[in-house]
Amino acid sequence: AGPVGETLPTPLVVKVLTQSQEPAGGVEVAFELSDPTAGNVDPTTSTTDTEGQAVANWTLGTVPGSYVVVARLGGEEGVDKIAEFHAEARPAAPDTLSPQTPLAQPGRREQNVDNPPQVRVVDRFGNPVPDVPVAWQVTAGEGTVTSPITTTDAEGKTGVDWVLGNRIGVHKLTAAIERATGSPITFTAYVLF
Repeated sequence: AGPVGETLPTPLVVKVLTQSQEPAGGVEVAFELSDPTAGNVDPTTSTTDTEGQAVANWTLGTVPGSYVVVARLGGEEGVDKIAEFHAEARPAAPDTLSPQTPLAQPGRREQNVDNPPQVRVVDRFGNPVPDVPVAWQVTAGEGTVTSPITTTDAEGKTGVDWVLGNRIGVHKLTAAIERATGSPITFTAYVLF
């Protein structure tokens, strides 16, 4: 398992043996991706060394999911001499925080805003990132939120209920995550009476 767009820390290694279970050197092994979105394998064809081992590195694609690389003996048409490698591509680190609800809206004193603030966290490839803590802070208007920290769901989204304070004017709430484009986001509510 590893983050999308990155090379797996452990290379793919197959060992080819002769019928007498001795290492077979100089044998070509082809590494084939089961799906074009699985990333890339380098090299796609490797020759076994004196220990009978062929090695390749797998860089995962940019879409999270489960993927397979199949290793086959070269020149062995119709012979089912294969090994399968499985990898789970996870979203990369949080990269961008974006609002999912209006940034500005009218409000009433000591009432919930009509559109509870919601944000979304994605990685550098635009994949939603789950389980990211988002910090919420009222910066103007003395209002309250349901929780100072919420965690993103499977779609990379999270939000809070925002109760405005007992004052006329501009009320502000920020949502922030560490080291991300767009962070912090400021939501504003205008209370006129």
